[in-house]
Amino acid sequence: MLNVKDQLNDFETNFDLNDERGLTLVFKNPVLLSDDVLWLMKGSPVSVKPEEEGQLWTYVFQKQHTTSQEEGDEYDIPILMVMQDDKLTEVTFPKRFLKNLSIPLLKKMLASMGNADISKLRKSASSKYTGEDPTEIPTSDNVMETLGVPYEVDDLGENSKLSYLYYLEDTQGIASKDNLNFDLWFIADNQDKSLKKVGGKIRGIKLSMDFETTQE
Repeated sequence: MLNVKDQLNDFETNFDLNDERGLTLVFKNPVLLSDDVLWLMKGSPVSVKPEEEGQLWTYVFQKQHTTSQEEGDEYDIPILMVMQDDKLTEVTFPKRFLKNLSIPLLKKMLASMGNADISKLRKSASSKYTGEDPTEIPTSDNVMETLGVPYEVDDLGENSKLSYLYYLEDTQGIASKDNLNFDLWFIADNQDKSLKKVGGKIRGIKLSMDFETTQE
């Protein structure tokens, strides 16, 4: 993971983004092995299919709901991974992720993670994205359009915290709290709804990004 972080310092050399299958991140110089993925995901994918030069692995994060199940599986997150020569070469997220995030903006955000502050002791990485225009920063409305209703919402005064919880489906397609959990949260301004921070936790690894702009 640290090797991937270092590669982000030179995004154009090491990665590409496209919308051929969905939102696809291409690893031009792959360093993550299939065993690394199996460790991170705590198990095997739901399905494995042959690709032209490798395999297509599918994992599914099932969205959890506090009460209502009206959304069904509409906002589950299937993730496609291409393995070639035992290395991860592509990761694809659903097309709906592109509705409110352009590829140029995502490239800049990912590149900013190359300067993340890493704490091996705390298993955390924190970064900052500085935009030129406040309008390019996503809003809480954008988040809910992409991810659906939050698992819970906390009022923090000037801001609100929108939290989402996902359980990974096992090879039988069953998701439970005993499987890999993925916590995702967003802090947004209550007035203009712009995001102030996004964070998540998976496999004990904490990731976060602060948002700010050069304009007031």
